[in-house]
This record gives sequence, structure tokens and C-alpha cells, in this order.
Amino acid sequence: MTNFVVRSSRRPDMLADVKARYTSCPQRSSGSLQFEKPNSCSISGGRESPMHRCFYCGKETKSVERLDYSPVHGLVHYDCYLKDIKTKVNPSVAENVVASAKLLDALSRIVGPENVKASYSDRAYYLRDHSTDFVDLERGYAPDVVVLPKTEKEVSEIVKLAAEEKIAVTPRGAGTGFVGGAVAVEGGILIDLMRMNRVLEIDDVNQRITAEPGVTVQAMEDRLREKGLTLGFDSGSGPVASVGGAVSTDQLGKDGWYSNVGSARDLVLCLRVVLADGTVVSTGRKLERPTSSVNVAHLFVGAEGSLGIVTQATLKVFPVPEATDLRVVVFDTFHQAAKTTMEMIRLGICPSIHHTAEIVRMDQPTVASEANSFGMLLLGFAGLREVVAAQMERSLAVCRANGGQDAGKQAVRDFWERHHEAFPVNLPNNRVYGMEGVALPLDKILPVYDQFCSIVRKHGMQLYGTAFGTRPTKLTVIYLFDGTDDGLKAKSAATEEMLKVSAGVGGTISGAHGIGFIKRKYFPLEYDENLILLLRAQKKALDPHGIMNPGKGVYE
Repeated sequence: MTNFVVRSSRRPDMLADVKARYTSCPQRSSGSLQFEKPNSCSISGGRESPMHRCFYCGKETKSVERLDYSPVHGLVHYDCYLKDIKTKVNPSVAENVVASAKLLDALSRIVGPENVKASYSDRAYYLRDHSTDFVDLERGYAPDVVVLPKTEKEVSEIVKLAAEEKIAVTPRGAGTGFVGGAVAVEGGILIDLMRMNRVLEIDDVNQRITAEPGVTVQAMEDRLREKGLTLGFDSGSGPVASVGGAVSTDQLGKDGWYSNVGSARDLVLCLRVVLADGTVVSTGRKLERPTSSVNVAHLFVGAEGSLGIVTQATLKVFPVPEATDLRVVVFDTFHQAAKTTMEMIRLGICPSIHHTAEIVRMDQPTVASEANSFGMLLLGFAGLREVVAAQMERSLAVCRANGGQDAGKQAVRDFWERHHEAFPVNLPNNRVYGMEGVALPLDKILPVYDQFCSIVRKHGMQLYGTAFGTRPTKLTVIYLFDGTDDGLKAKSAATEEMLKVSAGVGGTISGAHGIGFIKRKYFPLEYDENLILLLRAQKKALDPHGIMNPGKGVYE
């Protein structure tokens, strides 16, 4: 998701004014070539990340702290957000405990009583993830108990206990997914992995990093920059999203300087995984060819914890690029911007950072698209100075030939400033946002976009913005709906129609966040019967009692 389609409460005028501001200032110099500093602690082009302050406590948020996103207040401290949620729990049920004393005693012996959360108020934070299907606490799913292990051995012992008692286990990272993948829909034990947050090794010679699952993307990047390396993977939720979650959902890193490499799957060299009986397995060598046969690591990438719990990941990393150059190019329409991108692809141009976005004028009350929106192309290159300069020169020539205008340095500064404001906040009139992302053949991007916009209008919702990127070719549409039962029904009906459209043209039902339980009923749109049987046989072999993240994905 590109953050040009996200309207922050701190900058309410930006999206409505950006086209007029940038296109009316032709004298503004265009973004200049930037040179990376090897010790820079930022993914954002050699500059320090913008400072964010937690709404609740007013203190700066830092990558070494556990952070979260409030749907109202944006990036905040996890502890502050936890306290806020507890205040919203009905006092009559706050102290309710459903797990047995025997289970709580056994878990306490493994992780310590302070790391076992049993009361309803302590479990309330875990009732939902960031899917906007969960518009209030009443629509969540409560685990029976939450545990916060610190080591792989503790995870193994928890799972062994669950296997013996045949108790459901739900692994959870930061919970930034949008499909309910980290929600305990069948109760049981929820394992919060965010205390497992150590970077275990940075191998600068072989260019790889090994970390525990609770390390955040931003914290990992900060450590790598100390060695002159970069993960090249920077999701919009980077300060919050965990490495284990990114691997388990095959997340996209859209704005790292090597995001053209692909998704998390393309970075994974080796994993350590706790299986459904508590056994710990390593998937092979820490090499780009990790085994001499099947790539076992990829069995667990994107599996959403349904086959095992990732407790360690070794990922490939890259040298900090010698030079980077980022531009924001404005077009009259999204169609115009998209066609420009497709022309660049046909020429073999492969940007390091790329989004083609539609910016909707939110100050104009309309559900229509195009007439009240414009197109924007985020275009970045990284690498050797001469190569970056040549790539950008040719790309801008293509943009100009198609009516694009370089928006200038301020647009680039605005992008980096807003990059990690990952979700819309403070939406008016009890409105919440829905986001549909699917992977598509390149030639289907615009036809599917047109159909998605029609579906949004049909169900009385409002378009908020659109983006598509490459590696993979993925279309995302964000829209607003009423945070009511009727609004949710409209959103669900629209989702079903959109996914049918995507599958009908050879696309997927999910572009980044997995399937979880929210999209689970739609997987037959993408998977044929024999493939479903194969995947279920795989699940049965690895998890015969079906305890690992049950009710999710394609496995049941």
C-alpha cells in the first residue's frame, strides 16, 4: 500500500492540494540525486526517519520499543495502546478467566506467571488484528490464554503441551495483517512472539542476517545500517510489523531500496520452525540454494503459522546503495500513470521503488473515480551512480512523453515523512476503510481497476485511493464504508465481488496479507479441487490434530 493514498490527520490538506501545489510550481527544482551514508539508520534514502510522538504519552516512538497502530491515533506505543483498550472493556467481564487452573499453572512454569495473560482485559488486545472487519471489541475472537515466550525452547514446550492436550495454538507477531490470520478464532493458546526480538547474527561478508520472529522490520534495518547493509524491504508498517509475520504472510516490502527483488519469500534463506508436536526443525543451509532438493523453507513462507511457528529467520541483505534517486511524477489520471508504468516495463526498466497511485480528492463528496482524482507515479532507483542517473533520465523521458510532471523535492520529502503512517486515521462520520489487494496479470490491471471502482460505487462506498506495483504485479484499492452492521454487510458483499473479478481474470484472492479466516471462504476461487486436496494432505501430515492456527487459510 502506498502512503500517498493514506490521509493522515496530521496533514489533512495534503491529498486535496498536492496536485495543484506541485503542478502549479514548474520553477521548483526536481528531486536531485541522493548519496547514501553507510551509517544512516533509515530506510528512507539516507535521512533519519521522521520523528513520531505517541498520542497517549507524548513521547517519541523508537524502533527499539514495541509499537502499534491505533485506528484513531496512528503510530503509538504498544503499552499505551494496551492500556487504552483495557479502559474500553466492560468492567463486568474484565476479570473473567476461562482457561483452567491446570493449564495456567503449566504455562506459568514454562514462561513465568508474568508472561501468562488470562483475564479478559489482558486478552482483549488480541481479539482482533488490523482488519477493519473488527470495527469494535464485540466483533473479535478471544483466546483462552495469551503467553509471551522469550526463547525457542519455550515455544517448543508450549506447543508440546498444546499437542498433548489437543489445544488450538495461534501464533501472533505484531498483528498488522488484514485478514484475521493472527486471531484465535477457535480460542485456545495465543502465542505472542514479540518478546523474541533479538538479532542473532549479521554476516556482512555473506550479506545475510539471522533474527528472531519478534524483531520489527525497522529495528532490523537500523541494525543493518550500522554495517553498511540494508534489508531492502520496508513495508508501510515497518516500525510495527515483525519479521516473523512478514515471512509467515509473504509480506511485501514496497519501499525499501531493493524492493524490486520481490516479497519476503525472495529474501528467505533458511528458517527454524517449531512443528505441531513441538519438534524444532531447521529448513537447511543459510544459502540461496538452502537444500539439495525441495526448498523446505518455502513450505512455511506464507503458511500463516498453520504448518509450524517460525522462531528464527535468515534473510539475504544488500549493500547500502552508492546512490539513490526518488521522484514523484503527477499525471492527470490514474489510467495515464498506469499506462506510463506499463510502457516502462516493456522497455525493461525495473525501478527499485515503484507505485502507480490514484490520489482521490477527499474534500469532494463523491463515490466516482477519475473525475475527482489524479495519477501519481512514485519512481526510485538505487545502485551505482552512473546507472541510477541513466535509469532515471530514461524513465522521466517516458513520463514526460505521456504527460507526467516531476513534482519536485517537496513531494519526495512529504513521501518519506508520511511513509510509516500506514493506516488511515480519524476518518469522519463513523467511517472506516476497507482495502482489497490482489495480484494480477499486468494486462488486467486497468480492466480490474475499473470493475473494482464500479463495485465500490454499487455498494454505496467511497473510493479513497488506488495503487499498483510490480514484483509482484499487485493492485490495491482502498475505500470507505460506514462502521455499522449495514456498512460491514456492504463491505463483505463488495469484497466477494472483487475477488470473483480477480480470480476470473487469472488473479489471486490476496496480494500480501494471506488468507486468514476472513478470505478463507473464497479460496476455491483461486485453487482447484486437486490442489486443495494436496494442501490438505500436507497439513494432515504436519499437523495431524489440526491445532496449528486452525480455521485459517486453505488447509481445512
